Amino acid sequence: MSLEPLRISEDPEPGVTVAAEDVRRPVTDERLDSPEVVARNAVKLGALLAALMLAVVGCGGEESDSAGGEETAAAGGVPFDLAFIDAMIPHHRAAIDMAEAAKSRGLSQPDLDQIASDIIVSQRLEIDQMLEWREEWFGSRRLGRVLPEVLGVPESELGMEHGSEGELAGAADVDAKFAELMIPHHAGAIAMAEAADQRAQHDEIKGLASRIIDAQEREIAIMEEHVSAEHHG
Repeated sequence: MSLEPLRISEDPEPGVTVAAEDVRRPVTDERLDSPEVVARNAVKLGALLAALMLAVVGCGGEESDSAGGEETAAAGGVPFDLAFIDAMIPHHRAAIDMAEAAKSRGLSQPDLDQIASDIIVSQRLEIDQMLEWREEWFGSRRLGRVLPEVLGVPESELGMEHGSEGELAGAADVDAKFAELMIPHHAGAIAMAEAADQRAQHDEIKGLASRIIDAQEREIAIMEEHVSAEHHG
């Protein structure tokens, strides 16, 4: 590097003596467009871009975690009784559909036919009652989505996927098929009712849960005798 003399004012402040040859500033010999400078700047720019990319990825991960946390918090903010009603009503409706389909096909076993009739009558009444409670306690009869995490029952154990009218329509033995499909469906209702017996805020829900457990455990015991179709003519 070389030093270029710095020009000093011809009229310095009174009492101050400055020697021009003693005041110098550095002057670089490198040009901004030289290959060495261009290469160094490219390396610095690449490092800066890499740092920015990492920062963006990090922020994206935080937003994703935050969104998941907000969804969990939203589900956790749903009262248990509301979640119970929103799950049990569609569960009851599916049971009614199966019972009606089985009766339409023609159940040959009197005890199974009686169970199907009881399901249709009792669960329709329970649906009407739960809708009234929902409107009274939570301001609407419109059902929300099923929330297994609020109920404390795994989705696979709710019994929502057991049975369909199509399966009954094509069954060789409608009695055995009705029992086969309804047993796990009842088991799901019992699992939800047992959770309600422990966690429900309203005594009305606890009372309903107790009735569901008693009725459906009794019906399961009867239906288990028909699953194998050993006693069917």
